[in-house]
Amino acid sequence: MIFRTLFSFILRDARQATSYRFAFVLDMASVFFNAATFYFVSRMFDSAPSPFLSSYGGAYFPFVLIGIAFSTYQSVGLNSFSQNLRQEQFLGTLESILVSPVRIPTFLAGSALWDFSYATIEVILYFIVGFTTFGLVLPQANILPALVALLLTLSSFMGLGVLAAAFILRFKRGNPVAWLIATFSELLGGVYFPTQILPNWLKSVSDWIPMTHALSALRDSLLSNAGFSDISHHLLYLGCFTLVIWPVGTLAFKIALQRSQMDGTLNHY
Repeated sequence: MIFRTLFSFILRDARQATSYRFAFVLDMASVFFNAATFYFVSRMFDSAPSPFLSSYGGAYFPFVLIGIAFSTYQSVGLNSFSQNLRQEQFLGTLESILVSPVRIPTFLAGSALWDFSYATIEVILYFIVGFTTFGLVLPQANILPALVALLLTLSSFMGLGVLAAAFILRFKRGNPVAWLIATFSELLGGVYFPTQILPNWLKSVSDWIPMTHALSALRDSLLSNAGFSDISHHLLYLGCFTLVIWPVGTLAFKIALQRSQMDGTLNHY
């Protein structure tokens, strides 16, 4: 039953998204130009490789491509649930969905499935562009640990999205959860540069950010042939974070839902 419900969600959203073909083309083109931008930036470092990149093979382009590609999942996680929630409020269908037999966790997961699937297409395209156009090679890739790291990354970012959706449901506009996480992750999560270059006090902050562990695990396994034992501390952090953030996010969403129903603002946008 739950799989049929989730499939219905993703089928509905896929049909809606693919009906705007020009927007799809623009999104795919932006992947190419984004990859191209960082490829040419990386050319500045080729003649004098940074010692901070030595553990990742010494090349900046593979390092940053993994960062910008997989950080897409956090952006989707923080915004997908909230945007879908706002759309249902705008259409006036939110209340009817929530009083249906669909459980809240199922509704939250189903509403973001297509967005995460779309993000996966973009991630794959980043690597296709890297391989075919800019000479990307991953001779040290260890695929199985990378896949496990990716699954934990997805679960962590989806949990953050549920918490962000609770704020949108209750306060309509302004989302401190999404803003704080996106801002700190971009600066301290190692998307564009290794976290080792940060001063010690910022490095200690970086160690608490999910993006830091997600990208470290993915880069170590894809660029340095790291196995499960090498990235176990990153996987443990992401697993524990997932176990905590999902109940917290779901509880916050239920509380926001109850209060919005009590004061009659559920369908206000």
